[in-house]
Amino acid sequence: MIIIISNPTSIADEHSIIHQLFDEGLEIFHLRKKDYSENEVRKFIEKIPEKHFNRIVLHNNFHLAKEYNLRGIHVPADYKMEVSKGSLSISYHSMDEIEKFDKKFDYGFVSPLFDSISKVGYKSKFDLKEVREFLQTYKPLSPLGRAGEGPLIIALGGIDEDKIDIIKELGFSGIALMGAIWQSENPIEKFKRIKEKWLLKELMF
Repeated sequence: MIIIISNPTSIADEHSIIHQLFDEGLEIFHLRKKDYSENEVRKFIEKIPEKHFNRIVLHNNFHLAKEYNLRGIHVPADYKMEVSKGSLSISYHSMDEIEKFDKKFDYGFVSPLFDSISKVGYKSKFDLKEVREFLQTYKPLSPLGRAGEGPLIIALGGIDEDKIDIIKELGFSGIALMGAIWQSENPIEKFKRIKEKWLLKELMF
């Protein structure tokens, strides 16, 4: 599974890039614009072809997910809402949190696994040995529908081509990209290279 999170602020040709990413096989796009008003989020969604709505996850203005029939929502750790439709994801900042929170989630980000590319000074606090030991015994839900004990665990933070080998070896079910894509001179080619390497590693594990 490969997920891309939107750049926090508007950038040139943003929607054109998003369209191309979907065309290149992007599975899930997280729309995370903290400073956007509801109207701005609406306009952003409406610039994306409706055929891709089932791949979009919202980080705020959650009611719009149902209105536009989007894939789902990404909630804070202290969420209290009931979600009747769509996927539900969360962010974890320690391995203990994976077992602490309930099992309703489809997937969760472990973040930042490595020092962030997009956030200067946002350093990882994870011990990769402990991460490996946890994931060796953890039984996530399967994208193919096989039963599991909890959400798929997705690596986020500092993810780029050079991290794919170690991420697969650690046992993650997927990766989430932000800085590697939006700070690249050619986001589409960057995505294609990362996707190719990820899919190759999936065949090996």
